[in-house]
Amino acid sequence: MAISTKFVLRKKRDSEQTQFPIMLQIIIDRKNLLVSTRKICAEIQWQPKFQSVAKTHPKHKEINLLLRTIESEVDFMIISYGKQNKRPSFDEIKALVKKLTGGHTEPEKKKLFVLFEEHIAKLRSQNRLGSAESHNSTLKSLKHFMNQKDQDILSVGLPFINRYEQWLIDKGCTIVTRSFYLRTFRTLWKVGIKENYYPETHYPFKDFSFSKYNNPRTKKRAISKEQIELIAAAEIDPENDSLINSRNYFLFSFYCRGLNFTDLAELKWANIADGELHYVRSKTKEEFRFRLHPSAAQILDYYKDLKGNSDAGFVFPILYKRHATIQSVRDRKKKILTRVNKQIKELGISLGILKPLTTYVARHSYATTLRRNGISKENIGRSLGHDSLKTTDIYLEDIGDPVLDDLINSTI
Repeated sequence: MAISTKFVLRKKRDSEQTQFPIMLQIIIDRKNLLVSTRKICAEIQWQPKFQSVAKTHPKHKEINLLLRTIESEVDFMIISYGKQNKRPSFDEIKALVKKLTGGHTEPEKKKLFVLFEEHIAKLRSQNRLGSAESHNSTLKSLKHFMNQKDQDILSVGLPFINRYEQWLIDKGCTIVTRSFYLRTFRTLWKVGIKENYYPETHYPFKDFSFSKYNNPRTKKRAISKEQIELIAAAEIDPENDSLINSRNYFLFSFYCRGLNFTDLAELKWANIADGELHYVRSKTKEEFRFRLHPSAAQILDYYKDLKGNSDAGFVFPILYKRHATIQSVRDRKKKILTRVNKQIKELGISLGILKPLTTYVARHSYATTLRRNGISKENIGRSLGHDSLKTTDIYLEDIGDPVLDDLINSTI
């Protein structure tokens, strides 16, 4: 297929910008690439029909000469390759344009918030909603830190990163939360380097130590088997469907080997056959199949003919046919998970359970119960879907090792 090129303005949505970059659009096999000419122009001064800027532009002669030069050189390259029954690649044309424009010498200025917002929009367009949400959370944190005042990203250096870290500490953020924000910020920074908004040498994270954030220890979040049974035995008003569901989701996770909420929400009746549960974990894509615990089977019996069940074949009344997009599914899960965690926490308090309950406590409690009953780390890791014993060791360090605790306490 032939290669086509033309000059276009790169305009941004919802922007107050009045001057826009002039880009060379290259189309090969219906794939587009935009290469900056390092020149800008107001929309009213751009003449798309003539591929040039109007005489009202103060630098119209300089810009138009450059555009004609680029056009001529690119055409010559395409013709030269064509004589050899070849065609230039995107990268070869891009390299030629950058050579003609000196594109490596003067990076386009970019504001920090703008860079975040553009990358978040790109992630969402790719349905990478989890990454988009992570970047959006970090952006909100930075906006709070910077009092909503954006600044040129070239002005951000190591002192800025250190002040932001200290601000997070002063705000009472846990080491896990700080690690999340700082690592996401670092990921965004690498995006800016890749997009040539600043040179590789402008990398403040180079001298920022992440060693203290490697394998940060989280609070122990497990409860005992007796407390699990206390939750299961608690009397709940039969009319309180919402709380009944929240308790059932928590217990089902515990009795189904620490099943996480995302996988629980997506379970369909087709995943259950002959007393076994079979599913693929969304996070690791690993396949699980195991016989259901009697208490888990009892919970399933509750939902078999329940009024208001999912009309899309899901076991639990969380997702319905109306949740037809990736975003709507994600929003629905988030809404229900927030409600479940709030209700199960309140239920725990009413039963005298001091540790704040969440769905993740069920997963930790499952692992702790196994370990307390002498199950090996290898088998615990296998049941949790860990790909190495090292991962299980880290996990057990987070929840504590009750076997070791009992051994030490009985010895001293």
